[in-house]
Amino acid sequence: MDIRNMRFDYFETMLRARKGYTRVMDPICSQWDLTRNELDVLLFLYNNPDFDRASDVATRRGMAKSHVSLSVSTLESKGLLRRRTDPEDRRTVHLELLGEARDIAEQGRQAQSEFFGKIYDGLTCDELNAWTRVVEKVSRNIANLE
Repeated sequence: MDIRNMRFDYFETMLRARKGYTRVMDPICSQWDLTRNELDVLLFLYNNPDFDRASDVATRRGMAKSHVSLSVSTLESKGLLRRRTDPEDRRTVHLELLGEARDIAEQGRQAQSEFFGKIYDGLTCDELNAWTRVVEKVSRNIANLE
């Protein structure tokens, strides 16, 4: 199969999805006076409780370490996040959501759920499972390129 003749433009589709996601998240950022990076950090920590270090956020979310660091510092100053040194390894710092951070993250999670519900609207379970398998294969191929 000649991949150049495929009608699906992955990059255009992902760009449109990203813009749509931004439109959904921007009101939450405005309401809580957060940057998108700060909201992304809160959501990552809320959605991934087993990955609670800044390096986890940077690696798994694909954010620049400097953006994560700045966001963590700002969130900490706003009382939404706390750094906690691991008692067994003093070099490891865990991040903990505080105060309204959980409310903000829950609102963000709800927006995410609605957004992805709209994206996948009309797809059957079989189609979603097939999509998942395709994305996993493509992800492995991308990882092999690295």
